[in-house]
Amino acid sequence: MAQEIIARIRRREKERAYCLAVLDLWAQVQAQGINIEWVKSFGFDSRALTPQQETERFRRPGCDPFIETLASGTKRPRFYNYVRHHDGGMTRLDPMLAAVYEEES
Repeated sequence: MAQEIIARIRRREKERAYCLAVLDLWAQVQAQGINIEWVKSFGFDSRALTPQQETERFRRPGCDPFIETLASGTKRPRFYNYVRHHDGGMTRLDPMLAAVYEEES
């Protein structure tokens, strides 16, 4: 019984942490002057990197600081460097924002 309650509380803590991280992400987008009602999605595009970020990206071959490779081999961005709008337009994020993912169980 106690173990079940502890497990439930831990699941809720993880969910709460994720929700707070997502809200913080939206607050950071809004702080960049972007109307969050226009935002459809977040993304990462290496073509939108600044020259300094490009240099950082290739400083250590085989170790991309902006892309994470999961155990499954799937790649996902560690950062978002643009938002896509509902009308199809894009706005570059400066600075880039840390990507938020729900923790895998």
